[in-house]
Amino acid sequence: MRIWSACCLSGTPLQNLAWRTTDMIIGSGTLKGRSLKTLGKEPWLRPTSDKAREAVMDMLRPVLAGARFIDVCSGTGAVGIEALSNGAAHTTFVDVDNRSVRLIHDNLRMLALQEQASVVKGDADGYVSGLQGTEFDVLFADPPFDSGLQEGLLVTLSEHLRDAAESCIIIMEHASRQPVHERYDGPAIDLESYKERRYGDVSMTFFRATRHRNEADGGGTHDQTE
Repeated sequence: MRIWSACCLSGTPLQNLAWRTTDMIIGSGTLKGRSLKTLGKEPWLRPTSDKAREAVMDMLRPVLAGARFIDVCSGTGAVGIEALSNGAAHTTFVDVDNRSVRLIHDNLRMLALQEQASVVKGDADGYVSGLQGTEFDVLFADPPFDSGLQEGLLVTLSEHLRDAAESCIIIMEHASRQPVHERYDGPAIDLESYKERRYGDVSMTFFRATRHRNEADGGGTHDQTE
């Protein structure tokens, strides 16, 4: 189960919520079976199925070993922690909510992962707009559904990524009824979707970052995550 907070919104902090260890379990990798702390059951929480999270890790497995992973709109940090469990060298967690940030720190301490992680308190759009020149391998984003931020983040990424991000993978989680575009052209980097997987009401669209077609040397891209 994955929890989102108002990670991409300049919103009100979560109030009066008790943390607890629940049946949120790491489903794969070296930490398989370990529990994570989460927030108590609330009507505004949106879980992503364990099946979907584990399927994403299976598809990323060829590129996860030693990867630099970014988990945007982290919530509990479950996706980024699962990436570490599957061999990522480092995960950066990004969330704007103080409670989520503290919860991620708690989960990292509980699993002795502090040295492999950074936690950034900030809104998603502001963070990704500052990624120029940053080298990373995979960025996973799960903005709140019905917020419209999925499209906004993909546009921002295409506008601000530079050559350092060439060949990175962007994964956007979104409502199946609200598909994202297949391509986003930027001044230096283009994002082009190459895979979509649907898990009921939730879909994951995978993008490859490539140099702008006017600057590219030619040739196609190879899907390493099949």
